[in-house]
Amino acid sequence: MQYSTYIALPTTTVIEALVRALESAAKYNPNDVVQPAAILWTDHDSQWQPIIPQLRRLMPQLLTLGEYAPEHRTGPAIWLRSVVDRALENVEISQETTPIVYLPGISRQELRAVQECPDHLKPLVELQYRGVCWTQKNGKDWTVEAFLVSEEGGLGLNVARDAATRRAMLGALAELATTSLERLRGKYLEAEDFDKLFSDDPAKDLLLWLSDSEMVKSGWKEGRWNAFKSRCKTDFKFDPDKDGELVAAELLGKQEGAWARVWERFAEAPALYPGVPELLGKAMPDDLFVELSSWPQKNEEQEVVLRQALLNLEKETPAAACEQILALEKTHGERRHWVWAKLDLAPLANALAPLAFLAERTSSKLGGGSVSDMAKQYVDEAWEVDAAALSAMAAVKSSVDVQALCKALNAIYRPWLESAAEHLQALVEKEPLPGYDGQGLEDILVDSGGLIFFADGLRFDVSQRLAERMRAKGWSVTLSTRWAGLPTVTATAKPAVSPVTRDIKGLDLGEDFLPATADGGQPLTTDRFRKLLAAAGYPYLGSDEAGDPSGRAWTENGELDKLGHALQGKLVGRIEEQVELLIERIQCLLDTGWREIRIVTDHGWLWLPGGLPKVDLPKYLTASRWARCAAIKGGSKVEVPTVQWHWNSDERVAVAPGIACFGAGNEYAHGGLSLQESLIPVIRVTAGEAVGKTAAKVVDVSWAGLRCRVQIEAVQLGLFVDLRTKVNDPSSSISKVRSADSKGTASLLVIDEELEGMSAAVVVLDASGYVITKQSTIIGGED
Repeated sequence: MQYSTYIALPTTTVIEALVRALESAAKYNPNDVVQPAAILWTDHDSQWQPIIPQLRRLMPQLLTLGEYAPEHRTGPAIWLRSVVDRALENVEISQETTPIVYLPGISRQELRAVQECPDHLKPLVELQYRGVCWTQKNGKDWTVEAFLVSEEGGLGLNVARDAATRRAMLGALAELATTSLERLRGKYLEAEDFDKLFSDDPAKDLLLWLSDSEMVKSGWKEGRWNAFKSRCKTDFKFDPDKDGELVAAELLGKQEGAWARVWERFAEAPALYPGVPELLGKAMPDDLFVELSSWPQKNEEQEVVLRQALLNLEKETPAAACEQILALEKTHGERRHWVWAKLDLAPLANALAPLAFLAERTSSKLGGGSVSDMAKQYVDEAWEVDAAALSAMAAVKSSVDVQALCKALNAIYRPWLESAAEHLQALVEKEPLPGYDGQGLEDILVDSGGLIFFADGLRFDVSQRLAERMRAKGWSVTLSTRWAGLPTVTATAKPAVSPVTRDIKGLDLGEDFLPATADGGQPLTTDRFRKLLAAAGYPYLGSDEAGDPSGRAWTENGELDKLGHALQGKLVGRIEEQVELLIERIQCLLDTGWREIRIVTDHGWLWLPGGLPKVDLPKYLTASRWARCAAIKGGSKVEVPTVQWHWNSDERVAVAPGIACFGAGNEYAHGGLSLQESLIPVIRVTAGEAVGKTAAKVVDVSWAGLRCRVQIEAVQLGLFVDLRTKVNDPSSSISKVRSADSKGTASLLVIDEELEGMSAAVVVLDASGYVITKQSTIIGGED
């Protein structure tokens, strides 16, 4: 059973992609910066203004500069500033949501030039420092064309660059916004394609009218309204004036005859018609044979039934709970295909997919006759159980749904987790895990051109998600495993996956499980660790540094462990964000020229919403006591398992039995002995097959007007240079391909002046046309 195949994925329209792009501008790392005060959206030519009413229905946090009209969240700069600062009681924006301020007719440059900024805009100037601006990579406004064609932050569509196409595209923006991206991808879009969007579309018109009848009727000219009424009478046997919205909603919900096409259109992108669900809720007929999927109250009734069933699972045995969940899946699984799941109104039905997967997989315990046998089972497929538990909880948001999922996970996931940990601990009593001398560093060390990337707390199942995302980008990815140093805390386990382990030794265990430098026996502080790395030829790179890709280096990124301790069970809502941040950093490093990256981590973690169990360990027996491990005081004897300290096998560390903690209230913890904490990934990444075919590097890109001068370093002659909007698509070339001369230089000219300021890529090709390397650039150069 593959639970992911049961999750309904909505068809994305242009406007929904725009919403995601705007909201993603507010992403931030809470451990480094504060939440942005606002997203400023400048639009010098007011190109986006025709779809602002549509956007406002999807984004209640959208504010617009203009005449004072608070009912439309529009007003002058001083009013906008007051709303952003939550100073007006009659305009509510939650603290968790970042306001988006749309500024038609205003360019980014006007706000940046503080002295010359018009007085009526000055209340907004300060927001660019407390907030963020949604702009292209070059700092210019996002034009409609740039958003459609750009691969960096845009949609990556193939659009003709002639003036007629641009006019047609802007003229059809309102219609384009509600068009599915599936209908646009894989085509060369010209003026005719945008003109066709104006063709008769009665289903969409009917849905727009149903969603907001007064606004639509007042916005349409009399001729269009009369044509619409005539079409409704002919095609849908319905009179908008005489029958009204409720009758139309009932006909829509029945999905009969021509109305079935209208329902399909609604189901394709229901968020575009926010008024329709409320109408359907009012219009449900009293009919024993009503189509259940059409009516929101039927879905809500089923969510209530499912919620109670999940809450009742705590009374069942694990086996009975698994049977109950599989039965619930048969009853409620189909609701994931209902339109309400796309509107996030069936979270428990969505959570049932991974829960049913858990019910099947946790019905048998994770065993094995040896540590290696158990590790193999986990790597082959058992890690999917942990991934499914995270996915189930990630599907819900409300406190009542979270409580229901807690009960379900404690009924079926916790027993499996406990059994696996207890079995591993029993095996380790006879066969200790490899320690300082038990496993080499061959899987970690890199040659020149290689970088070691440390990601704190990258658990194995999360590393699988990361590897999948990297493979989707065309990178070459190899994933292996090794055992973490014990106890599984950063102080002990991080240096154990470094290239300087031979320069580190363990003396007395101490209270913080920290080893010492082999030369001098000083505690391994962060500063001393980095000095050892530099001395070994692995200089430390900060999170925004690229380093010298001709050498070697060590860098660190990722906040999973820090977030886990801070958020506990709520960590699940931030995992995807952390994977995204890791991908972005790795992409930057590969783009810089690093040939190989080894991703390593120190430990994983246990996670159980509702709390891991507590076990007693008297404080007087310990020198220090952490969530899952403790330093034993003197010769004290403890009634819990002990393991050898990774850095000195003569020192013993107490670890909590099973999945227990030495304190209450931990939903996230590590330091003990379990597969989730101790079996850690090592990922080798290169940027695909291009690496190693021909060595080449773009060392300089400079612009003089629309002429681009490129300087490359290469080990052979006969290379070519091109400018493209899509790296691997020759048809996206915006200049003539030029051969690099004997000095590695080439000059490229962009003829179309309209392209100035857009993102592009300098690509280096071998004689066969294979892309060897690339370098991002802005046509015409940066401001």
